Amino acid sequence: PFKELLSGYVELTQPATSRDIATLQAFTESEATVLALKALKDDFENAVLAKRISAIDILEAHPDVHLPFSQFIRILPPMRARQYSISSSSLVNPNQVSPTIFVLDAPACSGTGKRHIGIASNYLAHLIPGNKVLVIVRPSSAAFHLPVDPLVPVIMTCAGSGLAPFKGFIQEPAAQKAAGREAGKMILYFGCRTLEDDYLYTDTGLAVWKNEGVVDVRPAFSRKPEACNGCKYAQKLVIPPPSSSTFPDKL
Repeated sequence: PFKELLSGYVELTQPATSRDIATLQAFTESEATVLALKALKDDFENAVLAKRISAIDILEAHPDVHLPFSQFIRILPPMRARQYSISSSSLVNPNQVSPTIFVLDAPACSGTGKRHIGIASNYLAHLIPGNKVLVIVRPSSAAFHLPVDPLVPVIMTCAGSGLAPFKGFIQEPAAQKAAGREAGKMILYFGCRTLEDDYLYTDTGLAVWKNEGVVDVRPAFSRKPEACNGCKYAQKLVIPPPSSSTFPDKL
């Protein structure tokens, strides 16, 4: 029961609040710990928020804080729903949807040597065919849709897994062109860290669609700007338009 409670109903890795730290102070008799926790509150933004120090991090660093488990559960925020964009078009398959998810597994900002493991992304990454997942589908905002007229040009700007909804957008004119219909020009300004790191779908969808003339992909690599004429961020590509040499050969 405790494992289920802690893994499925509360957020263990959310940064502690000032109120949480005050609660922890009330459950220690160590003057040194009281002073340490006061220092965290006094420099809250840098010492706690910037490093994403959680209540459990503080408890592990200060074992002389004797916080009852019932009180520990009270200070933890409830597990929030994770929201992902559908990254496929119903024109391709009306009975199947796909998400595009970045699996979070990186060194924690706290500098404690721990790793920050994304709850939902790692859960989804370890599913196997046949597993069932409870989801709720919500429509996007009225403004976030392709134009009604399929001939209207579309400009898209995103970074990393923010590509998700635009992948679905691009699938639609690709399906229209495959059916012999005309579609408007699409330009995708795509911000990534590196070509190898998070330049998604370069061997599958985007490469095919670019070759078919469905979309003009213009990447920017923040950690390897030399690969795209020195442009580190996608917004810098929009004006002025990049030269053709901006695009790596892989795509």
